[in-house]
Amino acid sequence: IHALAAKPRAFRFSQLRDDLLPTPQYHELWQRAEQQFDADRACKWMVTVLRFAHDYDCEGTLANEILQATTLPTLENLQQRFVKPRQHPKIPVRQQSAEDYDQLLKGDWAQPAMTGPGQNTRPEVSHV
Repeated sequence: IHALAAKPRAFRFSQLRDDLLPTPQYHELWQRAEQQFDADRACKWMVTVLRFAHDYDCEGTLANEILQATTLPTLENLQQRFVKPRQHPKIPVRQQSAEDYDQLLKGDWAQPAMTGPGQNTRPEVSHV
């Protein structure tokens, strides 16, 4: 359905049109849209309704509410009713202190290897 949203006119003559309509209620919505709107607007209306139903998981509620109305509602009305803003998770952010960056840049994070008398105290580096 997302591909059709870019070119809703393709819905009208799509070989998969009847398969895209998930329930008999949506078949009835399509028939009503064809009666109430011109061809271009009917396609756009139906594709947008299908997209709302899919994206906001309101397939049954959306179809039932629209079918109860005597005329099909505008897309703006449907958007106000069914499209809910998505909640983004709150992610706590911890800012590192400047001292941590200073320690990193000085190289104080490298620990020398255990050494005995007379051995080098530089950190060991493995070469693969």
